[in-house]
Amino acid sequence: MKQKILIRISMTDDKTRAKAMKTAVQFKGVSGAEIKGDHRNQIEVTGAEVDMICLTNTLRKKVAFAELVSVNKVEPPKKPEEKKPEPCYQPWHYAVYGVPSSYPHPCDPYGYNGKGYTEEPVYNHEPNCKIM
Repeated sequence: MKQKILIRISMTDDKTRAKAMKTAVQFKGVSGAEIKGDHRNQIEVTGAEVDMICLTNTLRKKVAFAELVSVNKVEPPKKPEEKKPEPCYQPWHYAVYGVPSSYPHPCDPYGYNGKGYTEEPVYNHEPNCKIM
């Protein structure tokens, strides 16, 4: 189980911060360390199965006074749901196959619209339908 451990250390200069980072990163189970805080006096250690008490005591011995502030469990980031692509329909080749029978033609001058072609044509007398 990954966890984030926040330790406050009395660090005043960059040399002390570097020593604290080096000590924390070399500790068993630590995968990363980061300096945090307003005055850059906290170190956040990320790792799996890190012995936080032993880490704090080691920092006290090698660097400066250290106290354990918090320990939080790190949850893996949730993957966003992948959207399935919509099926791609092939375009209808009107020049080769003509207009499909289910295609509603806007101007049907002969009145076929799905009727058999053997019947006599019915002329459309709508004023907005112009063939020529």
